[in-house]
Amino acid sequence: MRPARSEHGSTFIEVLAAVAVFAVVVIGLSPTLLNTRKVADLSKNQSVATTLAEDKIEQIRTLSTVANGSDGPFNADGTSGGIFNRTWTVAANSPTANISRVEVVVSWRDRPNTSSVRLVTLVPQ
Repeated sequence: MRPARSEHGSTFIEVLAAVAVFAVVVIGLSPTLLNTRKVADLSKNQSVATTLAEDKIEQIRTLSTVANGSDGPFNADGTSGGIFNRTWTVAANSPTANISRVEVVVSWRDRPNTSSVRLVTLVPQ
């Protein structure tokens, strides 16, 4: 007994319908995937900026006298020409004698805005 003609495989219409359903699902998920990518980039930049701010605070802790300043633009690895800028402010004898208040702000260009991380600590003089 020979199988009927319709039992030999998928027709062109069936394949076309399956591809159309797949395309609709992919198009529906694409905004979510793009948003996830943006959030991941922001999270990565915040982590790098926090590390850069912590590094500057540790550097200030090791020095006896530090003036206010800034540096950048640089990359996460310290090479020049990146997206990060860092500024620091040192207030001597604040809030009490022999204690300095150190504030470090790391900012970066984040299309279309500028984002930043701010760390504040107290350091003995």
